[in-house]
Amino acid sequence: MEIDELKNIWKENKPGKSLPEKGMYESVMDVLKKAEKKVLLRYFLMSVFMLITFYFLGNVILGNNTFNDLSYAGFYLLFTAMIAVFFIVWSTAIIFRKNNISNPSIDFLKSVKKKFERRKMVRKIVIPVYLGAIITGITLVYIEVLADLDILIRLLIHFGVIVFVLIISYFVSKREKKRYEKTYKPIEDRIDELLKDYENN
Repeated sequence: MEIDELKNIWKENKPGKSLPEKGMYESVMDVLKKAEKKVLLRYFLMSVFMLITFYFLGNVILGNNTFNDLSYAGFYLLFTAMIAVFFIVWSTAIIFRKNNISNPSIDFLKSVKKKFERRKMVRKIVIPVYLGAIITGITLVYIEVLADLDILIRLLIHFGVIVFVLIISYFVSKREKKRYEKTYKPIEDRIDELLKDYENN
């Protein structure tokens, strides 16, 4: 029997798809795993910050029953936005199992590719919507909280907070884009190469 026929039979009967370029695969996985440790740390810090914010806002709401409907709507919008972003962001985390590193897998590479695509969607769509919800929530709350102040002071405080949020978001977004170009774009390109090589085999 021809060697090519044997190879075809082996491919058809193997239990799962795998990649022949094990050395390159392991190299990509090592770099990705190191990068993901930093991602998980950032996600953890984000979660801690959100819990602290939840605790603070919860105490404010429970300790004051005189808020009007607009303020409650603002608080609930803030809660909803944070909860949604929490779950969406964590859904992009890449979880490694032992065999993912040592055993080349086309399915795992495709799942990593999907995670990368989801992160791009988070940066381009989810985060802008999240910021819009946060700013709207703050606006609804500030209408009552700052009601006793002079209109000029109210506007200065309100726009000051919004500008601060936007500036922080801009620099965070810029840093994330730079991190992607420096760390994740090369990884994504190498994954594309592995997937292309697999499809050609």
